[in-house]
Amino acid sequence: MTGAEAIAECLKAQGVEVAFGIRGLHITSLAHAVKGRGIRFIEVRHEQSAAFMADAYARVTGGVGVVMAATGAGAACTMVGIQEAYASSSPVLLIASQIERKHLQKGWGDLHEVKNQHGLIANVTEACYDITSARDIPATIREIFNGMASGRPRPYGLEVPDDILKGEVDVRLAYQPAAGQPPVPDAQRLSEAVDVIVAAKRPLIYAGGGAIASGAGQVVAQMAELLNAPVLTSIKGKGVIPEVHELSLANLGTEAAVRPLLEQADLAVVIGTRFSNRSTGKWSLRLPPCWVRIDIDEQQFSKTHPAMRARSGVEVVGDAKTTLAAMLEQVRKRPFRPQGFARSEVTRVKRQVLEALRRGFPQEMKLLDDLRAALPGDAIVANDSTVATYWTRRYFEVREPRTFLWPMGSGTIGFGLPAAIGAKIAKPERPVVALCGDGGFLFSCHELATAARYHVAIPVLLFNDNAFGVVDYGQRKEGQLDGDEKLANPDFVRLATSFGAEAERLHSLDEIGVALERALRRSTVTVVEVPMSLRVPPDLA
Repeated sequence: MTGAEAIAECLKAQGVEVAFGIRGLHITSLAHAVKGRGIRFIEVRHEQSAAFMADAYARVTGGVGVVMAATGAGAACTMVGIQEAYASSSPVLLIASQIERKHLQKGWGDLHEVKNQHGLIANVTEACYDITSARDIPATIREIFNGMASGRPRPYGLEVPDDILKGEVDVRLAYQPAAGQPPVPDAQRLSEAVDVIVAAKRPLIYAGGGAIASGAGQVVAQMAELLNAPVLTSIKGKGVIPEVHELSLANLGTEAAVRPLLEQADLAVVIGTRFSNRSTGKWSLRLPPCWVRIDIDEQQFSKTHPAMRARSGVEVVGDAKTTLAAMLEQVRKRPFRPQGFARSEVTRVKRQVLEALRRGFPQEMKLLDDLRAALPGDAIVANDSTVATYWTRRYFEVREPRTFLWPMGSGTIGFGLPAAIGAKIAKPERPVVALCGDGGFLFSCHELATAARYHVAIPVLLFNDNAFGVVDYGQRKEGQLDGDEKLANPDFVRLATSFGAEAERLHSLDEIGVALERALRRSTVTVVEVPMSLRVPPDLA
């Protein structure tokens, strides 16, 4: 057995079913080995896309996304995608080859040699492990998967020298699945948190990506219904409970109509969030001063932006689902509970926000309504970073967890198409749609070839305003446009069909719903170009 075959056996033992990458010279043996063990290897057209696909795969399944990249340039090309996974707390494993051990740190100009590949990977991962002996492979991979299962989901790196990948293993190896468990919440802290909750009169809940990652949606809904507590979310928390629920306020916490309601609250139950700039309207969200806060990452309590910190409350370290379920059980046993909010008032406020937007931004809101009407509740929406998705991040109605993918962490462009491919490969039975701008689409349009090769049937809605729209808006606002910013774009319909995709160009936003339904019926990737500009949402204006 070779080192590459040992890694493949380890991945199989950890339940890995799919890996993404390119067969660079140093990593070919591993790609061959995983395919030989029944792990599907999706060969992409750029390693950055492989990282985005693995990230999306992890987000929609709750499992680990695996990326394989060759030494040097291949590993470096994954960095934007791995950084996105790190900042968005997504469990992705990057396996990168390395030059032979006897050549390391020599500077001889070996094939693909870089100065400090380990440091490059370590900067965008929770940790990077170096294999120095084939006998260390099982224990190292098990430790990585244990870390992903026990703590905050984050990407990890694994470097394996080429001679270990190709060399024979001289000892018998044992392959064991990870057995990591998240931290158990402290009993005293749990009791203190319950005391605070039952003493409140009008609590609310703020849920972030950690609630999604732990599968806490049902428990969040049960706690909200017991307390009559409105549920606000971060962008990554969208869909933790269905946004059609009468207690859901989604990501509307900074809207003017919602603020008077929030001012009535005397407690926030905060679950698995870091309160990012985008989710909180540049930290303008105002929650009540007393919190019960749950997070698997204890360091997050001290890292929170000063504008978002509570003045009093209880902080509990633990998995969101397990911890909130334990709190719920205790709250149910208490004789006195909060009165909470009238559900009709929560519904009224949400309706007021959306109706005002439909009056002020009819075209943009109709787009969201048409998208929602054309998609079933379990459809997965993969958002690139573009003007249209600045609308979806706040106002698109999400009905199930793990169905709304947004490049929250790094805010990069080029995420949408590869993320949709990764999501569709993970959930082939689900409808998946990519929302892209013309600028971001050209970062990753080559992955149409990947979609065509693997028969990935996804619609791509391409909003073409011949601009980096959000950037241009920001410069226009500052009076900094020079007049030469308009992008020179290709004929997107002809470009898409040259890859083997179906393609069409619309003439009006009114056609989107029908075009999307048409594309969803096809068995191949479809690019739908929408050549028009949209206004930015009010929070950007």
